[in-house]
Amino acid sequence: MIHFLSQASLLASSKSLVSGLLFSVSALLANPEAPKKPASFDASVYVNNQGKIRLAVEKVAPTLVYVQLLDEKKHVLFSHCVARKEIKTAMLFDVSGIQDGLYTLEIKSDEGSIIRQVSLTTETQKRTINFS
Repeated sequence: MIHFLSQASLLASSKSLVSGLLFSVSALLANPEAPKKPASFDASVYVNNQGKIRLAVEKVAPTLVYVQLLDEKKHVLFSHCVARKEIKTAMLFDVSGIQDGLYTLEIKSDEGSIIRQVSLTTETQKRTINFS
């Protein structure tokens, strides 16, 4: 189960995760096979110090932006549409309740998309989240 907290105007809020978990993230790299990057919006993705994935979307034009989190079999685990008038928004994903594996975070509009691969890995008392 994914817990999702929406944050308008990039305000932060979070819940504590189970103690003893450590999180890390590799540098965010552009996916060379991704469709062209849209000019109407930009997005940044990182893991905060509580181990939650934070996605910030900023639009330069009023357009619909769709956000989806997919599992390896392309099943939609989360879907959200950012309204045309919502210029800045942030989303916080608590992924502590989903299994290890490879996931895809897709942020798209009619102009193109930004795609990040998310790898969740749990070692003994350590969980690692990597983006590529």
